[in-house]
Amino acid sequence: PLVEFVASGSRFRIYCPKDSCLVTFLLAGISCPRSSRPALSGVPAQEGEPFGDDALQFSKERILQRDVSVKIETTDKAATSVIGWLWTENNVNLSVALVEEGLASVHFTAEKTEHYRALSEAEARAKAKRKNIWKDYVEKVEEDNKENEDEKDDPAAPADRKVKYENVVVTEVTPELHFYAQHADQGAKLEELMTKLRQEFRAMPPVTGAYNPRRGDMCAAKFSEDNEWYRAKVEKIEKGGNASILYVDYGNRETVPTTRLAMLPPAFVSDKPYAHEYSLALVVLPTDEEDKADALKAFAQDALNKTLQMNVEYRVSGAEHVTL
Repeated sequence: PLVEFVASGSRFRIYCPKDSCLVTFLLAGISCPRSSRPALSGVPAQEGEPFGDDALQFSKERILQRDVSVKIETTDKAATSVIGWLWTENNVNLSVALVEEGLASVHFTAEKTEHYRALSEAEARAKAKRKNIWKDYVEKVEEDNKENEDEKDDPAAPADRKVKYENVVVTEVTPELHFYAQHADQGAKLEELMTKLRQEFRAMPPVTGAYNPRRGDMCAAKFSEDNEWYRAKVEKIEKGGNASILYVDYGNRETVPTTRLAMLPPAFVSDKPYAHEYSLALVVLPTDEEDKADALKAFAQDALNKTLQMNVEYRVSGAEHVTL
């Protein structure tokens, strides 16, 4: 066949003397930039894509008015052109040559062909040399890296998740779906503290009414369910001689008569509270009251008084949000 006309880097008109016919031939396996077109018969001129005219010139110099070898693979959708492979007089695959020069890129349709490896290797070399359409290739990679660096420096960018599991015992669930938990490895130390506190009060029982609690006080409180003494914090003094308290080592609350409170002996003040308050990460209670009650019940059944693994995911205003 003879190449009679070169329309672009990858589109030609070929004369087949055997069949005395002209066919439009498209190079297989590549995407080639469109070349510019002059105004013709009332159709305005069209500006080409970058390096489209270079690809056109490259093909012209190698095949125009020259004999070539072709292998037809298929036709285009409209069946007006054939698609295939073309070799120059020097037996050079023109698709590979265009890619090697950075004047075309490998098209995904080449993946299942025998020429895919040659095309891929040619494209890799063109990228490495930053040829033509790949002239900004390295810069783009650096720009992507810069964006990644900017994200690292951006305080608003999502941070990598850090995992450090701790064994905890969930001791209380609040109506807001917060919960209190003790570190499992501190259980023995807490039991020892409670034993000593109760021995102290048995040895020296407090005088009823002698203690005048104030909001924020750390005190001892006799829990209504077992009549044992525990460490507590006064959260509010109520009317009628009552006080709202938080049992700091367990996280539960109740309102008791102030006669059930006593001054905490100094030896038991220094230990920090053993129960810590947490929120579940990325969890919000439903607005419907029945649904809310069901959610709280389900969480309590799954977590309360059980040893679980906990990871702190993030902190908001000092509050720790965790997964269990």
